[in-house]
Amino acid sequence: MTYEYLKNLKNRHIALKLLNSDNFAFIVSFIYFVFNTKRHITVPQNVIEEYLEDFLNDLNRTYGEIFPKSAGEYLNDFTGSGYLKKYYDNSGEVLYEVTPYTQNALEFIENLEKSEFVGSRTKFNIIFELLEELAFETNLSDEERIGSLERQKKEIDKKIEKIRRKEYLKFDSSRIKEHYMQIVEQSRKLLYDFSQIEYNFRELNKEAAEQILSAHHDKERLLGSIFDVEEKIRESDQGKSFFAFWQILTDAGKNEQLSRLIENLYENSAIVEFDRDKALKDLKYDLLNNARKISKVTTRLIEQLRRFLDDTVWIEHKKILELCKSVQKQALEVRKAPPKTKAFLRIDGVKAEIDTVFEKKLCSIKTESAFVHALQEKPEEVDLTDFYHIFYVDEEELKRRIASFLQTKPQVSLQEITVKFPVEKGVSELVSYLSLAKKSPDHIVSEEHVTLEIGDEAGERKRVKLPKVIYTRERDA
Repeated sequence: MTYEYLKNLKNRHIALKLLNSDNFAFIVSFIYFVFNTKRHITVPQNVIEEYLEDFLNDLNRTYGEIFPKSAGEYLNDFTGSGYLKKYYDNSGEVLYEVTPYTQNALEFIENLEKSEFVGSRTKFNIIFELLEELAFETNLSDEERIGSLERQKKEIDKKIEKIRRKEYLKFDSSRIKEHYMQIVEQSRKLLYDFSQIEYNFRELNKEAAEQILSAHHDKERLLGSIFDVEEKIRESDQGKSFFAFWQILTDAGKNEQLSRLIENLYENSAIVEFDRDKALKDLKYDLLNNARKISKVTTRLIEQLRRFLDDTVWIEHKKILELCKSVQKQALEVRKAPPKTKAFLRIDGVKAEIDTVFEKKLCSIKTESAFVHALQEKPEEVDLTDFYHIFYVDEEELKRRIASFLQTKPQVSLQEITVKFPVEKGVSELVSYLSLAKKSPDHIVSEEHVTLEIGDEAGERKRVKLPKVIYTRERDA
């Protein structure tokens, strides 16, 4: 951190510009209210304008007319300065979301708040465990790793014996608070990181698009570039980490365990007394919503590149058509006014190929087959009645099946549903289940694939591979 670096950083980094802004308190308090207090990830334009109008009215009533602009003008200022991002979704609706730079500023401000105490013991234990895990997975030989596991096994056996003898003491209130504070801090940092993760994916996609634009490849090589981009995003350090996290988060067992752990957390009187607002009660939903958004953004970025490929090919086809029309136009002009010389048009890069008469093959006599007897074949009668008896899949019945599971648990996978309610109407029934998942933002269609056994009306059993589907209970407003 040199003097020059810090001086330039202050002038160009958006987070520091926000902290130095004259309207710092107004901007940060409003953004925190919308995206933290109200827990929005993206906000439609009409909603955020309504929030800002009410916010401005409250401030102007309290402190005088200190903010004279309209809500729309201030929103334009926020997006122009890089504090908020404004974009259009697939339906053409204008949406707003926080930029990574604003997230950095919010996190910095939250870290300035004075803590009741610092959990140095828990933080050191985390560091020590990470060091041990790193050494175990990278530096130790097989014999050393086995020895380490044997020592852990002995320690676990000792704890079991202490519990049986009633000697194993549980955490006191200080240790409970220390662990809880660490969980809250890491959860908050993880939620702030999502904006940066999305930004990193967009940068990878942007670099790939620039490479494609600067290169003049044929369609096949362009298509290969698209696949390389997708592979690059997934195989990058950021991609590996995020998609591994996403796979764990959408695992039905892990998800159910996370819900149970959070519920049990607030059954502890020490934690309830320490955190009456229950800061982690919506943690699972916040993680799912933020991660789902990044997953959709990644898919959308790849689709944008594919559309760019289609546009590129269309432009090439257009050039060919224009060239053909140009040739036709010249042909019409030549027909109306025949040239006086034999050579009337020159084409660059083309030469005539001359075939001599000796290169032609001699005449070959064709032999025709003569049939003595006519083919006698009875016309096959096809029963088309089954074609008109197409079965009907009742989506309302499928909804009732899903709802019956979600009454007792926060989420359920399609695999669990088909165990209790086997698929008897073939692929059409599976397509209906997938359609229901796509219609609701509360449900998840993962990129992970699973295999299900299904039946059809003929009684045949088949195995079908399809994306993993998780139905989630609708979150209370």
